[in-house]
Amino acid sequence: MITKSSFTKVDISQLKLDPENPRLPESLKRGTDKDIINWMLSDATLIDLIASISENGFFQGEPIIVLHEDGKYLVIEGNRRLAAVKLLLNPSLAKTNQKSVNLLAEEASKAGNIPSELWVYVVRDRKEVENYLGFRHVTGVKQWPLISKARYLNHLFTINYSNSNKIADDSDVYKKLAKEIGSKATYVRRLLMGYNVFEIIRSKKYYSIPDLAEENFDLSLITDAITMYSAISEFVGVDIESDKPFGKINQERLKELTHWLYEKLSNGKTKVGDNRNLRVLNKIIQNQDARESFVKGEKSLTEASEITDLADENIRLYLNKSLKNLIEAQKLIHRSTNPDNQDKELVDEILESAELIRRTMVKKMRDVGE
Repeated sequence: MITKSSFTKVDISQLKLDPENPRLPESLKRGTDKDIINWMLSDATLIDLIASISENGFFQGEPIIVLHEDGKYLVIEGNRRLAAVKLLLNPSLAKTNQKSVNLLAEEASKAGNIPSELWVYVVRDRKEVENYLGFRHVTGVKQWPLISKARYLNHLFTINYSNSNKIADDSDVYKKLAKEIGSKATYVRRLLMGYNVFEIIRSKKYYSIPDLAEENFDLSLITDAITMYSAISEFVGVDIESDKPFGKINQERLKELTHWLYEKLSNGKTKVGDNRNLRVLNKIIQNQDARESFVKGEKSLTEASEITDLADENIRLYLNKSLKNLIEAQKLIHRSTNPDNQDKELVDEILESAELIRRTMVKKMRDVGE
């Protein structure tokens, strides 16, 4: 048993990839090294890393962090670097990108850039480096994909704070967790919320949405939907202010929301589109007529939004922006040295447009009053 953390040099054959690596999808949690390596090869950046090692050699200044278990060393930090080296040593491991891997292995061999052993930092247990990994990959310079960050935060929460029985609004818990990884409590809270809903969706096998899987699941969509838009969270029964935010979740509506957000239509787009349209969806859900027409498929997101008061909000937004820009122009006009007719014509167009908007507003206000 390791009693003290230390540096040592280890033969690569003794280094094992970590199946608990937060970057891996759940389907690989019991995968072999070969399975993990080939999943990593689906990301083109691994080929770039292999090419870098092939040309420049392995950079030993940033040691791999490992646990010593059952006579082998389990890699906690540095799995991609280890995968790259293993492929250079044994290109036959690659099921994809075989030609590139073989070529790079040949070049690395000629240059003498394939190490047979690596310097590693052996730690006593995972807890010794958990905060470091969180800081490095959640908020640091080598950030993981969002879903990997969320999975890791959920892991830290589970092992450190699950006894609190509070997942929703225990600000102290979020502050503590955020402090440990150098992040903000609000960010940690939002990611944990989104990840919990993702776990529900995953447990339902993504509601049989074609081609939807963990590897291409945009966690930001569901996270933003339930944590930033009250009508959407209420629609699916998520109460983010409750001690048990998912206790009254409506499975049918969550299924419906998931289809809106992730199911591709014939045009290759989803019913909602990207995160910017969540504000529109939130408005539609608040309006019964708009929601019914959208749910039934009678109207698109844009068409359904026309039934809501979103147009008034947008008009106010544009008018406020226009006013701010005009005020800035007014501050500078006395410095003008060479105004021309085009400038004057532009001002005339602005006045005409403003007058048209004013007349239309006055008419609509009269119509409402009647």
